[in-house]
Amino acid sequence: MTILPATSKVPVGAALLAGVGAQFADDVAYFLLPPTALVAPLSGLIALLLTAAAARVVTRNRTGAAVARTGLVVGAVSAGVGLFVAGLGFLTLVLAGLTVLAGVAGAVAGRGLTSRADI
Repeated sequence: MTILPATSKVPVGAALLAGVGAQFADDVAYFLLPPTALVAPLSGLIALLLTAAAARVVTRNRTGAAVARTGLVVGAVSAGVGLFVAGLGFLTLVLAGLTVLAGVAGAVAGRGLTSRADI
């Protein structure tokens, strides 16, 4: 039995752009469309949803382990940018952890990826 290596290259540029974009897209919406500022208290949750959507978009042509790894990179970049901008408060750290999970979940959810057990 031969084990073939799985390619799991992560598109770094696209992941960085998606992570930063997910973190700042709601701010741009508040600037361009002032009535959307009414949902400003929910911007942390909006950033979570945008991170999941961005991870889904970046991983659309990926397969295997590259899907989860790319989602992890998108989530980590988005969380890092959020921590840099908002500071290191308790709620910010909780949202950063959820943002990393949202990146992986957004990339993996609904793809039908299952583990193979050829035992």
